[in-house]
Amino acid sequence: MPGSSPGGAQVPRHGEIPSGRVAKSHHLMWRISIKQRRLLGGPQSSATRGQGTPSGERAQIVHSAFGTMQLSSAPDTDTLSPICPLDLLAARPLAMTSDAEVVATVQQARRAQQAWRELSIDERAERLRQAAKRMLARRDELLVSLREEIGKVDAEAMFNETLGPLDAVNAWTRVIKEHGSRERVSLNPINFPGKSAWIDLVPRGVIGVIAPWNYPVAGLYRAVFPALLLGNAVVLKPSEYAPRSSGWFIDVLKSVLNEGLPEGLVATVQGDGRTGQALLAAGIDACVFTGSPTIGRTVQRRCAELGIVCSIETGGKDAAIILDDCDLERTVAGVTAWTLGNAGQACGAIEIAYVTPGIADELVARLARVFRRLRVAPAARGETDVAPLANRRQFDLVLAHIADAQKKGATLVCGGRPTGVGLFIEPTILDHCTADMDVVRDETFGPVLAIVRVEGVSEGIAAVNRSRYGLGASIWTRDVDRATRLAERLDVGVVVVNNHALTGAMPALPWSGTRETGTGIANSHHALLTFARPKTVLIDRSDKPELYWPPYDRGLVELGDILCDVQRGVLGRAWKLPLLLRERMSRLTSFFREAVR
Repeated sequence: MPGSSPGGAQVPRHGEIPSGRVAKSHHLMWRISIKQRRLLGGPQSSATRGQGTPSGERAQIVHSAFGTMQLSSAPDTDTLSPICPLDLLAARPLAMTSDAEVVATVQQARRAQQAWRELSIDERAERLRQAAKRMLARRDELLVSLREEIGKVDAEAMFNETLGPLDAVNAWTRVIKEHGSRERVSLNPINFPGKSAWIDLVPRGVIGVIAPWNYPVAGLYRAVFPALLLGNAVVLKPSEYAPRSSGWFIDVLKSVLNEGLPEGLVATVQGDGRTGQALLAAGIDACVFTGSPTIGRTVQRRCAELGIVCSIETGGKDAAIILDDCDLERTVAGVTAWTLGNAGQACGAIEIAYVTPGIADELVARLARVFRRLRVAPAARGETDVAPLANRRQFDLVLAHIADAQKKGATLVCGGRPTGVGLFIEPTILDHCTADMDVVRDETFGPVLAIVRVEGVSEGIAAVNRSRYGLGASIWTRDVDRATRLAERLDVGVVVVNNHALTGAMPALPWSGTRETGTGIANSHHALLTFARPKTVLIDRSDKPELYWPPYDRGLVELGDILCDVQRGVLGRAWKLPLLLRERMSRLTSFFREAVR
């Protein structure tokens, strides 16, 4: 599932394997060599002609544990060649990182982390602020990369990717200073005389991040920044669809963080699913991953085998529940933004609208008018409203969902077709959708809104709670008090009233879900244990032995027996406690004094 972007839109998704009809958008389209096909040796489909394959060249699709790869009879080199979704032209090939290089990178990161963890939180935060300011200054480089790799619209890229790093560093610094500093623990002086204790959060070491393609920079803020602030090193495997955009982020960090420290604190390893496997096996201490439930479970099992802490976010099918009393103008604007932002390629995008009868016809009509007016084509800066799909696999999946809905009785209100340029699809509204349609039950991840008409709000809430996924939902109504009560009935990780998944941009608030969304938590102090482990320190200033230390006797057993009665409110023998305590401590003291003479 993609996650939510710290820029206010949605976030991550990585290479994934198909799950039934729902072949996820993170499957690889890259052309790689016959040599790699031999190395994989997995089940192969019959030869097909791939979108990214030169004319006349035959390709094969191979499914591995970490993704689906299109293998071509290209030159025998280990390279990635992303395809630009704006014009379908291949980008300059990028060398993949070998397994041996992945291991060496993790080892170098571990050496650098020892020096980094010795810096104070203030020193680490200041370096990250410098890096964030450098990113802001070099934003045009990133905008070009995002456009060429995944076709991101400049306005969305500016607000969701380039504008956020300094705010994210500052917000994470506040979270960690409040919740990540030494925690003093109050102990009962009667039960624990002479004792004091505290808890420190200790960096885990090297954090592996397997990155998303839909927000290839902003999607990294919620993992990379807290990991570094807590004193860890980070090794990033960018998505195969956006290797240079995520790599740019790490390169800018390097340009600041490497000053005066051993190299390797932050590093990039480039490649496909096998590079992800190699990273897990290279000795990292924790993994952050966002993807489909199928691949998420695979990663989770592998991390368990290796003893690696992991944070796994695995899917979203967010819905808006729209009530008759909503502010119609704002609701139309908000649903449009959260359905079509990043062409709907976000786990927190609105994919379904559950609409009550009194507003349904007018809402659909207004949304259709807005959808038809939006600009969907490559254009000058600031003159495109809806981005293309990032890759051919996602493009095909979206069209398949639209066709399935129409076959099963949905009304195509607008859109539903490719524009004929690149991987653009017209913004689409499907009305009268039902629970058996793919656009209702599976993650579409495209510029498509499924309208489900419900008799009342309870029917909409029940439908949300039956979904495979449980990331987020929104309620649109003028009655905020009622919405507050309804929010308690929604079995999802995030509920927003009169807006949608913008909480993903807020480091102080947790981003998590239920059911097949997974157990991972991003953002807030609840996420810190992915990057640090609690370490308890207890100091005992007592000069006497503990009463339960050996040697044992009948008096100690009787003492324990009376204490059990006292705890359950039976006080008949409580008068004996002072005597038994004095006798016990006298015996212990005498025993050990005699033993050391």
